[in-house]
Amino acid sequence: MISLYHKLFVRCPRLGVQPFAKALCDLEGVAFRPYLSSQIYAALDVYVSLLNGVQRRVRAVLGHEGRSWRMLNACPSCQYHLCEDDKLNVCMIGQMGGNDLLKRVERKEDRWADKEEAGLKLPPASRERIDRHVAGQDYFASLEETKVWDENNWSSIEDPAPSADTELLHHVWAEGRCEERWHNMKEANTVKSAAKFRENGWFVLLCRHMMVLAVCNMVQSGELSRYPLALLHLFMSAEKEERECTGEGRSKGSLAIAYNITCNFSKTLPRSPLKSLAQWSNYLPVVGTMHGYGHECLCQLLFLMLYVVGCGLEDGEGDEHFYSISNTLAPITHHQSAFHRRQAISEFLYYKDIKTYTNISQFLYGNYKQALGITVTCNALSMSMKTAGITSPQTFYTWLLEEGKYLQNLAGTPPEETVKMEYYLKLEALQSCQSHLSKLRLNYVSYISGKQDMANIYERKCRNEEENELKLIADVQALEKSLEIKVRWVEESDEWATGKKMPEAVYRKALDKLESLLVAQVFEMARLNVSSTGYKMRKHIAQSLKNHSKSIQNAITTYNEAAAALTPARRKITWDEVVDYLYLSEFDILCNTCEDVRERKWATPQNRMLMTQFFKFIRAEEELARVHVEVKRL
Repeated sequence: MISLYHKLFVRCPRLGVQPFAKALCDLEGVAFRPYLSSQIYAALDVYVSLLNGVQRRVRAVLGHEGRSWRMLNACPSCQYHLCEDDKLNVCMIGQMGGNDLLKRVERKEDRWADKEEAGLKLPPASRERIDRHVAGQDYFASLEETKVWDENNWSSIEDPAPSADTELLHHVWAEGRCEERWHNMKEANTVKSAAKFRENGWFVLLCRHMMVLAVCNMVQSGELSRYPLALLHLFMSAEKEERECTGEGRSKGSLAIAYNITCNFSKTLPRSPLKSLAQWSNYLPVVGTMHGYGHECLCQLLFLMLYVVGCGLEDGEGDEHFYSISNTLAPITHHQSAFHRRQAISEFLYYKDIKTYTNISQFLYGNYKQALGITVTCNALSMSMKTAGITSPQTFYTWLLEEGKYLQNLAGTPPEETVKMEYYLKLEALQSCQSHLSKLRLNYVSYISGKQDMANIYERKCRNEEENELKLIADVQALEKSLEIKVRWVEESDEWATGKKMPEAVYRKALDKLESLLVAQVFEMARLNVSSTGYKMRKHIAQSLKNHSKSIQNAITTYNEAAAALTPARRKITWDEVVDYLYLSEFDILCNTCEDVRERKWATPQNRMLMTQFFKFIRAEEELARVHVEVKRL
């Protein structure tokens, strides 16, 4: 019976012990009693312990003990090197990311505790049972192993000096607004966790074939940088130790790791104690294709796998596919103990890896067919290049360099007129914020003597708006210092009137509005196509897309009016063009430019499409070479 439940669970993780116990009672025609679930849990713990004990003994006899051995031998196609292997620029491709569905509620007292000396109420105390049993050691990094990588604890980590021949790739993007677009880049969103949860999710490191390398829990926080740092350290240090023991030495190929916020993480890693180890491992930061097009264009040029040599056709989004499967664990893990949650996850991972291993050949076959389908377009690509007047493939690489230089210049010191425009926009935002804050305070006062719940809501909104006001005031003061403005512009002043008429300000606001709507639409469309999305959610997203379409059409009209008012006028766009755009950041290139930029060949839509086709062709050839190597290893 226990063996049956175990087999059912690893195939359908959403099946909990209680539904299984109730089903057995129905088969026997007896009433269900809660103690039956406890008995099955106890028997299951013994059964899993026996299975794991047998597996450990077998691995010990084979010399396959420990977490490091499992990490370094998880995937034969990635890690089983042969003497006849062809040289690859990227020796291994991995992916990592966080997920917040596998939360676990922390058991707490039902009532708030009184603090006698101050007369205050404290949050309910934890009543978690002390359980020294630990499950999933082969997969999980411990809490101590992740905490040490918190930035406040970096001083306690020894960082050996890098050797003279190591150099960290300078894929560091220091400018831009990606943090405004990504929830898990903002520190305010990642340092906090809902009070009732102990584990707020988990973080996973996978190979490109979705074999699990290492995982860790996100404890009472969001997706902090310490989690990817900890997992990369576990993997890189184990690989370095193994290579030094076998005499292989440092790998000549790169270790490419795809992460949806790579641009932000690549600013953190060079400052951390992991820098030297990353240099030794030839760490190559990249971003996957789905998340990549949500980043700005300059960020894409540095990290998007389409432009990174050696990445092949890998999309870098394997963690998203992995989570679509592992999310079925969520219904049973929310209220489990810490031990049972880790045990359930580790059992799922073990049997999921077995299933993934059997599907690697199908994975390689699919990639091989896809690569062949792209490479057969060689003649058509050559004809298109000839028609466009492109005589050499080197032209596309030159265009990338020109585009990068142009975007870097945009990120430089803005002219005085642009700073004045920014100052006016900040003043306008401050005025709107103060107006909204006044209304909230009036509502708060009116509810103080009424409903307490509504009063608390308005009090919280007031605090949030007050914080926004302070931030805007600080920005305004900084701009006033930069522009040497002694008297702040007010709505009745001539300077305010001039700023209000400034076409560039209107254009900037219209462009930002249009871009924000497009970001939401692209990601909601991606969510709409996820197989596990329920019917109600699909209907909700479909309605949201319909509303977005109306908003985007209005934003296009506003944008075209603002673009026409500029000197020189920007090119207008149509609804059909917006529907056809796959890349959000195309608007950074094609809309926010001057006349001379539009005349450059790399900025035209036709040439940009041709450039994408060319790089896909190059990546397809790399994919064929990689599959040839990985098939032999498998």
